[in-house]
Amino acid sequence: MRISDKDINRVNGSGTGVLSGGSGLIDAAAVVLAGGRGKRAGGAKVFLSVEGRCLILEVLGRALSIFREGILSCRSEDEDLVSRLLQSFPERDRVRTVTDRVEGLGPLEGLAVGLSSAGRDWSFVIGCDMPLFQESVVRLMWSRRKDDRDAVIARVGGYLEPLHAFYHKRCYSAVEAAISRSRHKISSFFDDISPVIVEEGELSHIPGYRRSFMNINTPGDINLWLEDSPGRS
Repeated sequence: MRISDKDINRVNGSGTGVLSGGSGLIDAAAVVLAGGRGKRAGGAKVFLSVEGRCLILEVLGRALSIFREGILSCRSEDEDLVSRLLQSFPERDRVRTVTDRVEGLGPLEGLAVGLSSAGRDWSFVIGCDMPLFQESVVRLMWSRRKDDRDAVIARVGGYLEPLHAFYHKRCYSAVEAAISRSRHKISSFFDDISPVIVEEGELSHIPGYRRSFMNINTPGDINLWLEDSPGRS
């Protein structure tokens, strides 16, 4: 399922781009984390392509239909192929690619690089393996931000969802401090920030809201993604 040169040509010619937005673009950056190896899905998820549909391009397309700025955070070894993938992407001028400063630190490093690169105070961080995130869920979370809080994080099924969350630039110092202490779990800096927690009950009125937090890990997950139409949000 790893993308090839032939796949790049086919995907780039398929017109994958911005989906129709809702109530105007949110003045925040969408930081798409694409540094995982995705072994359970058969290879690096950033290059997952099935039936002419490229996972990362669909995530970017959906993100850019909601946000003013797009940042793709990937491993340095993947930068060349990512650049080739983006060559014919309709919204490529709105996407900046950034790479990990240090390899092997996981999504926390991608978050640090993304926050420091963003041109907006707020960033919505999403995994590249989460193509079903819903605009209605995202906008509800955005509406819950507060000037005196550093993040907006949902709790679904009793667990926080750090890779489907808003972070203010103020979080950067806490993220860097966690990295310096070799605490690389994505939530390792949460004790050092003041987040708004969006409880599941606040989301439950949105049809299919749980799909927004689903990531692609197994062949079964891939099938669920393929069943979803590219324009659905």
